[in-house]
Amino acid sequence: MKTKVFKGKNKIIDKKMNYKKVLPLILISVLVLISSGICVAETKILFYETNKVSRDYKIETGYSKFKEALEDKGYSVSRIEIPLSREVLRSYDPDVLVIANLNSPLDASELAAIFEFVMQDGKGLFIAGGTSSANQITIPFGMTIDTGILEDESSPVWDSSSGAEVADKTNFVIHTINRQDPSIRLLIQGVNQLAFFGGNGISISGDAKLVVTGDWDTYSPKSPTFPKGSKPPVASAALVGNGLVFLLSDADMLTNDKIDTSRYRYDNLRFGINIIDWLRASKERPPKSVEIDELRIIVGQLMVDIDNLNRTKIALEKTIRERDKRIDELTQENSDKDEIIRMLQSQADPVLHINYTTWAILLLAIAIIALVAIMSKKAKKPEAEEEEEVGFGYEFEEGEARTGFEMGTEEFEDLMGMDKSKKK
Repeated sequence: MKTKVFKGKNKIIDKKMNYKKVLPLILISVLVLISSGICVAETKILFYETNKVSRDYKIETGYSKFKEALEDKGYSVSRIEIPLSREVLRSYDPDVLVIANLNSPLDASELAAIFEFVMQDGKGLFIAGGTSSANQITIPFGMTIDTGILEDESSPVWDSSSGAEVADKTNFVIHTINRQDPSIRLLIQGVNQLAFFGGNGISISGDAKLVVTGDWDTYSPKSPTFPKGSKPPVASAALVGNGLVFLLSDADMLTNDKIDTSRYRYDNLRFGINIIDWLRASKERPPKSVEIDELRIIVGQLMVDIDNLNRTKIALEKTIRERDKRIDELTQENSDKDEIIRMLQSQADPVLHINYTTWAILLLAIAIIALVAIMSKKAKKPEAEEEEEVGFGYEFEEGEARTGFEMGTEEFEDLMGMDKSKKK
């Protein structure tokens, strides 16, 4: 086992201590935290939104759905529209600072405030897009955004709303994700495919880690840095001092229309939330007395996992309470209805003490009998009318019936009751 001795300090630090000795302590700590019930502390996310950031990438416009998703997860999201400084950052006290599509250089005081925020204060920094202006911030952390836009010839983005592939080669699907590094596990959790919309490659140096890369046929036709076969990184991360930094070369990946799953069914939004989760792990990490930086990140990620589980537990408990309340309300409503039915059934005539239901049945029976009687009477009446004999009031003996032509004048007149004297 290799060791390194520091003279004058009379102590030996084992550089191979790694996971075998420290990991059990971590697991014990995690179990203690779970059993004791860790409290959910508010995590603050601050978006830098001065006139140096394009309007389309602000939380009131193109990043509004991303903001809502973060708030739904329990984050407190706000923005700043004044230049950064040590005093301003300490006043807002964010856990993660987000700078999206920076299109103008920062001044020296702003850069100094950001470096102190990350390296000394141990906070998280998320840079999305911005090319040369963003390189002011990222180069000291071992990450440089290239100038050439990337293209891909075999992985087109599918637009579900139009039912067709996007023809633009700068829009492509990314499948190559680094799943080997445990220190970035939280970043890629639940992420399988990402839609890329015209970003740049990232050159990585020092201790920076690649997180997501293009395929073998992803390249930049206008930059010699990333020819075909170079698999250019498009997302990278770094542990710097006490803090964490994440760089995503394409700011469009998190805009409202690009995270709309009715159009693009990819994991862009999940990836964006994972980035914030991972960056806030800097808040959860133990002090830098632990010598292994990657182990510190893993501890931070475990803390975030615990916090996320606690938030889920709280949300589920709230849902259960709401459902129990609704069940009680429905039970009470059912009980009230049963009581009304019992009251109606128990009501009776105060004189004869006959139940109203019985009265209703009797009245209905009487009505039916009366209706049957009326219908029967009407049916007999036509039969009686048919049996009646219809005549003119004259009766003739058989063989005596004669017409007026066969009768004499006098006989006819006598028959008709005419008086001869009146006739004269």
